[in-house]
Amino acid sequence: MSLRLQVLALAFMLSPSAALAETPDLGWLSGHWRSTEDGPVSEEFWTDAAGGLMLGANRTVSDGRAVAFEHMRIYTPPAGSEAATVYCAQPGGAPATCFALVSWEDGRAQFENPDHDFPQRITYSRDGDRLTATISDMTDTQVMQFGWDAVTD
Repeated sequence: MSLRLQVLALAFMLSPSAALAETPDLGWLSGHWRSTEDGPVSEEFWTDAAGGLMLGANRTVSDGRAVAFEHMRIYTPPAGSEAATVYCAQPGGAPATCFALVSWEDGRAQFENPDHDFPQRITYSRDGDRLTATISDMTDTQVMQFGWDAVTD
């Protein structure tokens, strides 16, 4: 099965309840975010949701060298579509792994893919000028958290 068909199948299999049938407002995620905790500089950038597509990028720089990067996207199908909103990540430029939106509210969104090894759950939350991403397995036995502060240029 092609990657495109796998993503569409996943979106339909994980299609959320009618409560998620409305278009999620994830505009709170857009912007430039930076963390300088523990030495390396980690940055995450998100576009707005124009056209139902948010594009994201992450990079980590340590000792003046890029040591990691990731391309991300969140796609929300047009209103009335039966497909779920999906978050797709490509760490290091690898093929995309997608996660279906399973819950959202103002300042928080949770995506899941129980068939992926790790992570299986990705949660973004915003509290004021602080953005946090939490990745975990489905039982929260393995949990990693990343945080960034808003960059105001």
